[in-house]
Amino acid sequence: MRVLFITQTQDMSGANRSLLQLILELRSSHGVEPLVVMPRYCVPSAHTMSSECSANGIPFLLHRMAHFKRQGPLSWGMRVSFVLKHTYSILFLLWRLRHQKFDLVHSNTSVTDLGAFVSRWKGVPHLWHLREFGKEDFGLVPCLGTGYEKWIYGKCERFVAISEAIRKAFLRVIDGSRITVVYNGILPQPESLDACHDSHITRIAMVGRIEPGKNQMEALQAIALLKERDAEVPLHLNFIGRIKDEDYHARMQQFIREHHLESCVSFMGVRNDVPRLLSQTDIGLMLSTSEAFGRVTVEFMMQNVAVIATDSGANAEIIRHGDSGLLYTLGHPEQLAECLNLLISNHELLLQTARNGKRHAMENFTSRTNSEKIFAIYNTLTAGK
Repeated sequence: MRVLFITQTQDMSGANRSLLQLILELRSSHGVEPLVVMPRYCVPSAHTMSSECSANGIPFLLHRMAHFKRQGPLSWGMRVSFVLKHTYSILFLLWRLRHQKFDLVHSNTSVTDLGAFVSRWKGVPHLWHLREFGKEDFGLVPCLGTGYEKWIYGKCERFVAISEAIRKAFLRVIDGSRITVVYNGILPQPESLDACHDSHITRIAMVGRIEPGKNQMEALQAIALLKERDAEVPLHLNFIGRIKDEDYHARMQQFIREHHLESCVSFMGVRNDVPRLLSQTDIGLMLSTSEAFGRVTVEFMMQNVAVIATDSGANAEIIRHGDSGLLYTLGHPEQLAECLNLLISNHELLLQTARNGKRHAMENFTSRTNSEKIFAIYNTLTAGK
């Protein structure tokens, strides 16, 4: 089976990491032959989708894209510019693919609609992966309004949502009977990288871009509350990820100085050894304001790291509160502080939470489980074609 994948960014975000793992699983288990279309432009980084495809022998095509959802508000001039750029992008891609044959088109995000036009032109089914809320998590709005959004989604045979929270969010523009929930799949790390929880200091980690949507400030507020109660509480918080919002980072640094947290907070930047760092972590925090799935949450769990998360987005679907992790109300750092104190002060509870989380993640969120469900949808869509 030949599948054309279309993704909207070169950044190795959760969406592209999930896509890459899916392609590798489909290729090895089912012989799927992929071609990935991605933007020419990319963030200055050696770790991009094109570099990952090159390293794994996955053919790809760089193409100039105009996404039909952008951060608003949008002026009329911006809308006219979008129509011109978008029309050129569609026609040029169709011309570049004129000699290529595919059995199916798989769009990796709700942001780009190129897959809808390619599938119609080629006369093959289209599977559209819904991996983000859009407006709630990235401030994205359709360039041509909700009417166009409904129209273009109406051209697609089947949608996959990465969580029930995402499925519900798209019911305003897509018939629910065409949306199937398939949770993202994570490739488990070797058991030798499981967290062993053997340090006298409780090691806490957040993994993700430094920006308001990831809500790192709430972690700092909770740590400050714990330190106010007991200045000697043994903990250290590591932020792992690139700084996307410099102003937000500056506010975090100011908060750290004002509350004298310099000795217990570190910014580690972009790392290529995150699994090793997680093996030295006791508690993982997922505090995003709108988390479509929570790939990092599952990565924590698979490496035997106890998780505390907000009750927003899909977190409540992944974590069973009091069993495989702890949930608290978004925007209430005092509740987060209580959850942290509960695990810090009760080592056996921390160990049990981590074990339960690992078992739950391994039973429900592996890359093999994900790829089998996606391939079953491929077969349904291409049957009789």
